Amino acid sequence: MNKKKDKDKLTQAQYQILRKNNKDTLTAEKWIKDTGLNVRAFNQLPVQLLQAQQAAHALLTHNLNLLTTEQIKTLRAFQRKVVNKKIRHKLKPDHAHPVLNIATKIKRIEHRQQAN
Repeated sequence: MNKKKDKDKLTQAQYQILRKNNKDTLTAEKWIKDTGLNVRAFNQLPVQLLQAQQAAHALLTHNLNLLTTEQIKTLRAFQRKVVNKKIRHKLKPDHAHPVLNIATKIKRIEHRQQAN
């Protein structure tokens, strides 16, 4: 039998804290994934690359009709680089600029369309 000693058992309060912590972690990871970010790389990437990854995901899912084929290629290439662990570590914050520039252009186009 594999019985735990009394000192190794969790109290009811400790168990509730552990359970709440696990639930919150799963909720946060789901939100991170839903926004288009890589959960495993979330703490390792610079903020600019995270912003670019999120912008690329949003553009490819919501604004595909406003993108040119060249912009789509750029966004997908960036997503592939961020997903690949070996390439991801070599990325610098400057690699986010083309993606963020595309996001800004599309936001301007959307704003003009809404104004008209």
